[in-house]
Amino acid sequence: MKKCKLIYNPYSGNKTFKFDLDICFSIFQQAGYEIHIFRTIKNGDIREHILNMDTNYDLIVVSGGDGTINIVVNALIERNLDIPLGVIPSGTANDFATFLGLKTASVEEACKLIVTEEAKKIDIGIANEKCFINVCAGGLFTNVSQNVDKDLKYALGSLSYYIKGIEQLANFRKIPFRITTENNVLEEDLYLFLVLNSAGTGGFNRIAPSASITDGMFDFVGIKAKPVIELPILFLKIFNGEFVKDSGVVYLKEKSFHIECLDTEHLQLHETTVDGEKGPDMPVSISVLPRRLSIFGKF
Repeated sequence: MKKCKLIYNPYSGNKTFKFDLDICFSIFQQAGYEIHIFRTIKNGDIREHILNMDTNYDLIVVSGGDGTINIVVNALIERNLDIPLGVIPSGTANDFATFLGLKTASVEEACKLIVTEEAKKIDIGIANEKCFINVCAGGLFTNVSQNVDKDLKYALGSLSYYIKGIEQLANFRKIPFRITTENNVLEEDLYLFLVLNSAGTGGFNRIAPSASITDGMFDFVGIKAKPVIELPILFLKIFNGEFVKDSGVVYLKEKSFHIECLDTEHLQLHETTVDGEKGPDMPVSISVLPRRLSIFGKF
């Protein structure tokens, strides 16, 4: 009999996945899988579990948000495992599930896709030594998902991120960055940057419409320091994928980036995030692991 490891975060999103466990069991058992469950209860326990589990699994399924999926992917790559990964989205924004074509999928639909489709190979990003599947970001707004109260997330979903983002407008300040790639060296004052593996983040799904998780490239979007009054129109263009020729945006498509913050006196204020979780300190070197992860999705 085939073996399936089911990892789930009971605190993700609306916290209802536990009521759907029997649906998962039924679908995977009918497909010939013996199911082994791991329920996360504290930070770090998913990584520890994967690093110490048996390696003879045919399938790993994770239910959670982007942060939970990121932890699983990091642990799999740290242990150099290539076990197909299935995703049951149950987080707040579910950016990566959106790009997999699963954001609106029910638990039943996601499970049936996993047992009927073939896994596909996708790219993984590395920021210093931390993996990401969707985005590495720095500057304004990038720590919003970390700072949103869990009860607010539960009550308002993705809207809680936007509310927290509005609170940060009072802290608007330009940050000097140096961005080095194989083909460019740029120094720009930016409000924020995004290095995207897929098309969107934060619930906005068309920030980089041409992005692909199988092309071995990243899409870099940097918002230049401009008068605040001009930003609403610029943000609207970015969120609609209409920004590429706008003078207020730095857009690059490259295999790797080295990003330095030139504001050396305030480095501690300029955090990075990976998939919405705390990322490495500046400077950050970003590279791609082409087609490193096997995953199920409609893409």
